[in-house]
Amino acid sequence: MPTGTLTTNERVTSEGVPEIVRSREDEALRKLALRHLENVRKFKLYLSVYVLSMLVLTPVWIVTQYESADGWLEHLSTRSRYPGDWDPWIIWVALIGGFLVGLAALRAYFFQGETEADIEREMERLESKR
Repeated sequence: MPTGTLTTNERVTSEGVPEIVRSREDEALRKLALRHLENVRKFKLYLSVYVLSMLVLTPVWIVTQYESADGWLEHLSTRSRYPGDWDPWIIWVALIGGFLVGLAALRAYFFQGETEADIEREMERLESKR
């Protein structure tokens, strides 16, 4: 009968529980799963930073353009030909940030790397061509 002992972090461990031995395939699958979870975590972080930054930058853009153009929006122009033109730099920030978040989403959900089954399938395909 296994007896329980307390460790330094106050968890009960059993001395009779066998150690889990993982095969190479299990280790490869575990590494792939960990990499996928890390990519999903990064994507969620990038998305939240993007949304938060746009929530901060948009009012800053509105206030600065309102002050510099002496009033509300009449034209969006980078050349400021007319009085009251607003510089649309916020659009470039939003597009570039959205593109980077999109790349993180592609990496997290679509380009996950090759699994062991993909490698085996490709090896069988190459063997059949011989």
